[in-house]
Amino acid sequence: MRNIVFFFVLLWVLLNKANVSAQESNTERSLSGKEVFESGYPKTLSFRNDKWLLNLNFSHWEKAHMHFNGITKKYLQEEVNMPLMASEWANTYAKDHPEKLMLVHLNGEARSVNDDVTFKTYFPGHWVYEKGSIPVQDISKNQNIITLEDVSTFSLKAYTVHGKDIGVAFRPHDILLVKVDKNGKRLWGQSEFASIINIDQAKNQIKIKRGQHGSMAREFSMENTYIAPIAGDIWGGNLMYYYNLSSTCPRDKNGHSAADIFVGEMQDWFGKGGILENFDGVGFDVNYFVVKHKTWDCNNDGKIDNGFVDGINIWKEGDLNFLQKIRNVFGPEFIITSDGWNDNMQRAVGILNGMETEGLCRWNDGFRQISRTINQHTYWNLHNTTKYKFSYITAKLRNPADEMISDQLRRMGLGLASCLGVAYSPAPNLNIPEILGGKLNQPNWLGQPKGPMKYILGDQEDLLLGDGLSMSADLVQKFDLKNHSHRIEDNQLIIKGNKEDRHENMVIPGPDLKVESGDIIIFLEAKAMEAFIDLEKGSLVPRKINIKMEGLPDYPEEPMRGHLLYNNLSGFMGVDGYTPLMFYFRNVGGADLKMTLEVEEQGAFAIRNLQVFNSPCVISRVFEKGVIIVNPSLENIHIDLSQVVNNKSKFKRLDTSSNKNKDLNIDDITSVSIPALDALFLLKD
Repeated sequence: MRNIVFFFVLLWVLLNKANVSAQESNTERSLSGKEVFESGYPKTLSFRNDKWLLNLNFSHWEKAHMHFNGITKKYLQEEVNMPLMASEWANTYAKDHPEKLMLVHLNGEARSVNDDVTFKTYFPGHWVYEKGSIPVQDISKNQNIITLEDVSTFSLKAYTVHGKDIGVAFRPHDILLVKVDKNGKRLWGQSEFASIINIDQAKNQIKIKRGQHGSMAREFSMENTYIAPIAGDIWGGNLMYYYNLSSTCPRDKNGHSAADIFVGEMQDWFGKGGILENFDGVGFDVNYFVVKHKTWDCNNDGKIDNGFVDGINIWKEGDLNFLQKIRNVFGPEFIITSDGWNDNMQRAVGILNGMETEGLCRWNDGFRQISRTINQHTYWNLHNTTKYKFSYITAKLRNPADEMISDQLRRMGLGLASCLGVAYSPAPNLNIPEILGGKLNQPNWLGQPKGPMKYILGDQEDLLLGDGLSMSADLVQKFDLKNHSHRIEDNQLIIKGNKEDRHENMVIPGPDLKVESGDIIIFLEAKAMEAFIDLEKGSLVPRKINIKMEGLPDYPEEPMRGHLLYNNLSGFMGVDGYTPLMFYFRNVGGADLKMTLEVEEQGAFAIRNLQVFNSPCVISRVFEKGVIIVNPSLENIHIDLSQVVNNKSKFKRLDTSSNKNKDLNIDDITSVSIPALDALFLLKD
C-alpha cells in the first residue's frame, strides 16, 4: 500500500478515559479507583466459565483472576444451578480487592422456575403468556383431559433446550388455567399452573399434569375460564419463564409489577448484608429492547401483539422503565450493561453504562459484521451520558469455522476493543498472550491512548469524487427518493418518510457502485432529526440506519449460516448529534452494486460526509507504550508503519510463544505485515 492515509477520527474525547460527571450517588457504593477506569490498555474482564476452579480453594481461585481488571459470572440461581460458595467467594474477592470491577451476570428476560421460592416471589400475572383458548366444558379438580375451542397455539415442542443435554431437545408448554370476570379480565388469584403431557389436534384436547409449581388443582367453569400457554425456554437445564416487562404488566396484591419485584430482589442481593453486597453492578445476559417473539400476548387480552398495542410499543416503554428503576434505586455508582449482539437488544443509552458485544460481532460471528460492532460502540461512547462509560467485547466464538482460527480472531478482538476504548472479556482459562504483553507479564501494559482510533486506507480515490462531502445535487439524484421528502441543507441530505404508518421502516435505494476487485468501505455521518415516535423527544435511544448492498457475490457457504452475515450492516443514529459510521463489505469487486439505506421509522434523518473507498479496512491506535494495528480484511496487509506513528519511533514485536525464535525488532519502518483477520501488537522500543 502506498503512503496515503485516510484518518477517520471517532473524536478524541469519545475514545479517551471514561467520562465522569458531577452526579452524586444515592448509595455508599463507589466506583472510584477501579482499574477499568484508571489503568491503561488492554482493559480486561474475566467472563463466565462460571464454575471454573470452584472445586479447589478460594486462594487458588483468587490468584487465577488477579491479572484481570474485573470479573463477570453467574453467581445466583436465577438461570443456572450455582453453588452458594460461588457468590461467597466472589463477594469476598470484591471486598478484598476494591480496585477490581465485579459484575454479576444476570438473565434480564427470563427466570428459572425450578424452585418454589420463585412462585412465592412472583405471582402468575408477572409472566408472559401466549395466545390461549377457552374450554368447551366445565373442568373438575381431578380432570386431566380438557377439550378446548382451539389447541393450535399449544405445543409439545414449546421450549427449546439450550446449553445442556437433558435427554430431550424440546419440552411441552406449561399452561395457566385462570378464571376471568365478565369483562374478560384475568383473576390471577384464582388460577392453577399445569404442564401439558399430550395434545390431540383432531379432538382439540390437551392432556395435562395438574397443580404444578405449588398451585392447587381447582374447579373451573367453561363460562369464565381462559387457558394460556406460558412463554418460556430452557437454558442450562432449567425451564425459564419470561418476565412480563411491558408497561401493561399486571400488578400483584401489593401493586407490584414484575419489574418492581425484580428490582426489589436486586436490592436484597446488593444491599447491606446481601449476598452480593460488595459487587459493583450487573451485566445482563439478555434484555430485549423490543419483543423478539412472534407468539406473545403482552397485555393479556387473548390476542398476539408482540409488545405492540394501539400504536405504542408497550414492551419498549416498559423495559426502559424497568432499567430506569434500577438506575434510580442504585444511582450512578453502579454499573448496568446488557448484551447487544442483536439489533433488537438494548439501546437504553443514558441509563445503561454500556454494552456487551458477544463474540466480537455476535455469538456465531467472529468477524463478518465487524461494522456493527464498531458503529454500536461508537454511538455509545459518543452519546452516553452516564457517570461511568463501560462496555466490553467477549471472546466467545461458536461458529466452527471461527473456532478453527480462534487464536487470531481473539487477538483481533482484543486489538479492536482497545482501539475502540472498551474492555475485552476472555474466559478466565483462555491464554491470549497479548493481554499481558507476552513475557512482559504486565496487565494494562500499553498504557493510555495517545490519540484516537484511525483507519488506514490505500491510495484509491473516493469513488464518489467528493460529491458526498457537499451532498451535490448530482449525487442526490442517484438516490431513489420518490416516496420521501428531502432537502439539501449545509452539505447534509435530510430525508423524511411519507408513509401513513410512521412506524414503517424506510428503504432508500442509493447510488450504483462499480469496482473491479477488492473491498468497499463506506463512511458517513448520520443524525436522527426525529426520535422514535413512542419515546420522548429528547431520547438518546438510537434509531438504526443500515446499509445493504445489492449485487454482492455469493459467499462460500459457512456453518451457522455465517455467509449470510456479510451484508445488511447496522449503524445507529440519535437526535443528540451526528455519529460517524463505517460499513465494510468484503470481496465485492467485479459486480454492479447498488447501495441501499434501511432506516427505522419514517421520522426525518440526515446524512453527511458520505465517502466510498475501494480498499481493505485497517484500523490502528497509538498508546503510550505501544501501537495496535487491526486487520479485519480477508487478505494479508502490508503497510508503512510511518502511516501510523512518527518516523522517529522504534517498535518491536511482543515476545510471545508464537514469536519464539523470531527476530522481534522492526528495522524497516516502511514495511509491516498484518495477517488477515488478525491484529499486530507492537511494543515501543
